Amino acid sequence: MNSIQAEKKILRSEMMQMRRAMSAEDKTAADAAITALVMQQPEFNEAKQVFAYVSMPHEVGTRAILQGILNAGKTLGLPVCAPESHTLTFYRLDSLDELQSGMYRIPVPPTGADRCLSPDAETLVLVPMLAIDRAGYRLGAGGGYYDRFLAAYGKTVKVLGICYAENGIAVLPHDQYDQRIICCVTEQKREEHNG
Repeated sequence: MNSIQAEKKILRSEMMQMRRAMSAEDKTAADAAITALVMQQPEFNEAKQVFAYVSMPHEVGTRAILQGILNAGKTLGLPVCAPESHTLTFYRLDSLDELQSGMYRIPVPPTGADRCLSPDAETLVLVPMLAIDRAGYRLGAGGGYYDRFLAAYGKTVKVLGICYAENGIAVLPHDQYDQRIICCVTEQKREEHNG
């Protein structure tokens, strides 16, 4: 493990502790505010399809966002991890009732070939993160899945990060594989990270 990876590992632990220290009331209120703000963004309104994620307990809650995407008549795509290549493939979900247990105990959509979605210029990708810095570098869970996806499609799709305001950091350690997130929504506001 190099020094950047070691720093990230420590920061991940600190951010997870901060998330766990949030009261249920504060988390519920912050999640509701983030949901409302996401749905007010021009990128959301203009998107024909939205690639989102099913939140784990330590992440910004996304269930209401997922339902909002479906209610808005947009195509909802959810990721399925390929651990051997550390890549993501997004599949269409038509109802939250279709979710089934997947890798890392993350709920996933049905993965039939007819449900496989292609990212394009009318796609908005909602990116989870544990923290973000002023330059737009994010701290993820450590698998590199979203960095690989954004390296391949970041110039094609629109990207919106989702993070709690308290997880903003001045400078995060990063390397050449880390992809920057220009726009981020917290429970307080939309933030632009232009370096």
